Amino acid sequence: MSNNDAKMKRMEDEFKRLDTNGDNCLDEQELGELLRKGNPNFSDREVADLFKRVDANHDGRVDFREFLNYCYKSERTGGGRHQRLAHAGAVGDDGTEIDWSACSKVFTDFAGKDMDGKEFAKFCKDNNLLGHGMTKTDVDLIFAKVVPKGQRRMDFNMFKDAVRNIAQKRKQTTGEIQGVVSNSTGPILTGTKQDAVRFYDDKTTFTGSHAHNENFEGTDTTHGGDRHGAQQARTDALLHGGDAAIEDDWGPLEVTFNSFAGPEKRLEGREFKKMCDEISGLIGGGFTKNDVDVVFTACKSKGSNYLLFDGFQEVCRRVAVKKSTTTAAVQQIVAASAGPHLNATKADAVRFHDDKNTYTGAHAAVHGRDGLDQRDTAARHEQLASQHAQLNQGGGDEQPWEPCDAVFETFCEGQGTMEGRQFMKLCEDARLIGKGLTKNDVDVVFTAACVKGQRRLDVNNFIVSMRNVAAKKSMSVSEVQDALRACSGPHIVATQAEYSRFHDDKTTYTGMHAEQ
Repeated sequence: MSNNDAKMKRMEDEFKRLDTNGDNCLDEQELGELLRKGNPNFSDREVADLFKRVDANHDGRVDFREFLNYCYKSERTGGGRHQRLAHAGAVGDDGTEIDWSACSKVFTDFAGKDMDGKEFAKFCKDNNLLGHGMTKTDVDLIFAKVVPKGQRRMDFNMFKDAVRNIAQKRKQTTGEIQGVVSNSTGPILTGTKQDAVRFYDDKTTFTGSHAHNENFEGTDTTHGGDRHGAQQARTDALLHGGDAAIEDDWGPLEVTFNSFAGPEKRLEGREFKKMCDEISGLIGGGFTKNDVDVVFTACKSKGSNYLLFDGFQEVCRRVAVKKSTTTAAVQQIVAASAGPHLNATKADAVRFHDDKNTYTGAHAAVHGRDGLDQRDTAARHEQLASQHAQLNQGGGDEQPWEPCDAVFETFCEGQGTMEGRQFMKLCEDARLIGKGLTKNDVDVVFTAACVKGQRRLDVNNFIVSMRNVAAKKSMSVSEVQDALRACSGPHIVATQAEYSRFHDDKTTYTGMHAEQ
């Protein structure tokens, strides 16, 4: 059962319950009881008036169909109520209206065929209709009032009603508002105005092809050439007349120019900037670092990126104009220059390279160390040979080497010769490292004692190495021998396992393990 059917069934049941005599009709008293359930303040007169309206056939009784017809007749529905309210709130002709044709043209200018809310708001704003009781909120309310429900645009007939409502809000006649609308010039178009830019808006600053372009409105197509001619005339007057025309001999300047320009005798922009920076007194007094590039560009050869000497002469004249002095004064500044400053990184002193007295062999001959120097080299070789012989033969402070040889064998691990790692361990375990002997020295001593091309020490080479150790530590050889004899052999360092009762306590063994 739908909601309408359920509602109809409830109304029919209530109607039958109030029908006390069972004739399927309600009299005036029974209808009064029904009405006072909803509103107890109903008077007898109001009940009588309503009974007459419900009793369509005027037979003094109201049956269920008459009751339904009264409750649901069209003029009581939502649509009918909206229509009645709209009709009741409508503003009619106040008798002052004039012809609407002029207003129709304005309507078309603002909206075309029909007008939305945004266009209506602009219409009110551009025609100064806001104020005197008319607010922006009223604009939206009037638009919603004249446009039918469910629509979003107004036609011209709705626009007429809107104008009448505006007149009512502003407490004016419709004719007065029509006059305002008729005098409208249409929508007011506004945009962001661009700031003035002298180099674009002032056409007198245009140069080259732009100065002669007739498409630029207001441009004097003759001023560009005249302006350039006048400017060139002023420049020529400054360069070749007045103080700037006082010049000296250009010969000394050519020497300075060539020292900066090199064998090609031309200055590129980077070299010209270096010249200006290094010639003392050139930059300053009106000639700035920014002017360096400007002057270079003005004086370089056309289509190139370098200055020749004649262009450099023009540079000096322009610098004189910038500094408000004579060309001769600029010439003197340039001629006083000693040339470019050469800056280089100086290498640190290295004795084996810089001290030629240490050179030997072919290097000594190349660098002039022959004659006496060669005798010095021979003497040096003889001295080194004597030192090696002394190490091999030993000195008077040595003890017998047999006990030390036994220590040597314990560190050789039965191989008869000793590797570098074994020699290092011997020096560590005999406590020889320290006080003049470092671990690096141990490697040097080991390498010096080895036979060339081998990496192991036999017992004879080992004795030579111990003599070297004594020399490094500034000790006697016998003291080194004492240290070796005090060493019983390699110190074995290992991790001791933790105690385990089931392994270490033999009393717990059983079976065949107990018998072993």
